[in-house]
Amino acid sequence: MSQYRFGTFTAPSTAAAQTITLGFVPSKFKLVNYTGYATATVVSEAEFNYGMAAGYALIKTTSTDADVTGVYQVPSILTSNGFTTFNTGASWTATQATISAATKANPCVITATAHGFSTGDTVTISGVRGMTQLNANRYLITVVDANSFSLRDLFGNAVDSSAYGTYTSGGIANKISSSSTPPGNQYDTGSSGIILGTSLFRNNADVFYWEAWTQTPTGW
Repeated sequence: MSQYRFGTFTAPSTAAAQTITLGFVPSKFKLVNYTGYATATVVSEAEFNYGMAAGYALIKTTSTDADVTGVYQVPSILTSNGFTTFNTGASWTATQATISAATKANPCVITATAHGFSTGDTVTISGVRGMTQLNANRYLITVVDANSFSLRDLFGNAVDSSAYGTYTSGGIANKISSSSTPPGNQYDTGSSGIILGTSLFRNNADVFYWEAWTQTPTGW
């Protein structure tokens, strides 16, 4: 299950770091300087990928050469004042429960011994065999007892698994630390995003376009 955002902004005339709040910590972020794309010495493109150190960025700088017609992009690695991700709100927790059964019913009831969840928690499910329709989704749960809970979708509707495949084995329910999300952003996990450092900008009111992606524990 993936998340994706895109947008545009105009940088201040004096180079300053910019904060983009996404609602998730990105696995990949791409920034393009639309105004200065063909201007010499300007960082025309910059990219962040999961695992990069804070402040780093993969960049392309516009350059010119008397022996080359037009302009071209020179790739390099920025080691300071590039991209820095942040997460000041909810995030994934280490709270997991091992699934041992799932009913073909409305609502679907999951058996997970000593799950430790509470009614209203949001969980992801992965690794279920047989009833594979449960995988790679998020659910609100209603606790039935200490060892079982029923599933609702993120709009509060009961999950009807009557026509799903028959559960055979496996599965993990992974709790998300907070189910409180802004309207329309039902998959967001808190106040999270990325800071664009000063080395990505010049002293000019350039127009930028950006894209951001993330990968959750259950996949893209």
